[in-house]
Amino acid sequence: MKKQLKFNNGKFRVLCFGDLHESNEFNTENDQAKFNDMQLLMKTAVERLKPDLAVFMGDMYCSNDMPDEMIAKIVKPITDAGIPFAAVLGNHEHDRDEGPVVNALLTNPHSLCFNDDPEITGNLNYNLTIQASDSDKTVANLWFIDSNNVCPSANVSIYDWVHKDQIEWYERKAAELKEQNGGEPVPAVLFQHIPVAEESQALREAKPWEFYQSVKGHGFRSNKRFVGNEKVVAGYVGEDPCVPQYHEGQFESWKKTGDVVAAFFGHDHLNDFTCIVDGIMMGQCKTAGFRCYTDGCQSSVRVVDIFEDNPRNVRTKVFKFKDFGLKCTCLGPIKRTINDKQSIALTIASRVAMGAAAVGTVAVAATKLKGKNK
Repeated sequence: MKKQLKFNNGKFRVLCFGDLHESNEFNTENDQAKFNDMQLLMKTAVERLKPDLAVFMGDMYCSNDMPDEMIAKIVKPITDAGIPFAAVLGNHEHDRDEGPVVNALLTNPHSLCFNDDPEITGNLNYNLTIQASDSDKTVANLWFIDSNNVCPSANVSIYDWVHKDQIEWYERKAAELKEQNGGEPVPAVLFQHIPVAEESQALREAKPWEFYQSVKGHGFRSNKRFVGNEKVVAGYVGEDPCVPQYHEGQFESWKKTGDVVAAFFGHDHLNDFTCIVDGIMMGQCKTAGFRCYTDGCQSSVRVVDIFEDNPRNVRTKVFKFKDFGLKCTCLGPIKRTINDKQSIALTIASRVAMGAAAVGTVAVAATKLKGKNK
């Protein structure tokens, strides 16, 4: 039987881990070092922040081999502390046969994941209620939604979206909770991998003098550069949100239903900003690992606090690897010490240099080939 979540001394704390991109490939010492550093961040965050629930924000495990063994290994710092965990699927779980990963998440004894309606689009669409500290009254609710994979037609969108049948399922479940709550919506926090399109409203097109601190647009906006606007209330914009360019109205459904007060996403490895759009808080969870494209030693976790006396008052904070005073072993001395923007600038410079070197190599090869053809 799955554990029933309850408030603890008036508060319920969720600890979010963004895109780990873990696999069972440990071909080099550095592969093991990356895993060890991720585990160190996880263990330290659990010990110091004392969450009631851990949530993996998708792209947790990106291999088909041994998911049971690897997921148990990944979550060990959490389960050793006696903390349950939940998860949503990311696009990279869908890149492969997600069946073994889903099964591993469903059968792990510490997991609260389940499929509420296997007939709707996606996998692991479910919710978890949080009861009062001294009774079985439902005070708050947590949604976990599968944001699916890539769009079949790149002319429509790069990434897929939450589909109509998933939105209808959410509205039905929210209506049931509302009826049980005397006609009042149960305040809810939502977790999914790919952000909703409305998150892009937190950015504006950069002025020419702001280009040094701007980010390149994603998808259909790739010919422009952007910076955060007044809707960003905290954190760092490291890349344009990789949202679907088409959607079925998920955000509008939240507003109509009236229960979602905050939503948190993964997918964008460099972003950890929090914004407010139409009264709903939305926050990005930067990668908590070192396997994927990342931002120097800025891998982080996000805390989400829900309060029993006012569950619509959700507070959140990001804690970076370096904030805990930890020493990273998988990165060199430069990337261990520089800040976010310096790290990104260094990454861009290295990619430009690599690109220039590749162009030079091609040019030399073409010259040699041309000489041979004479």
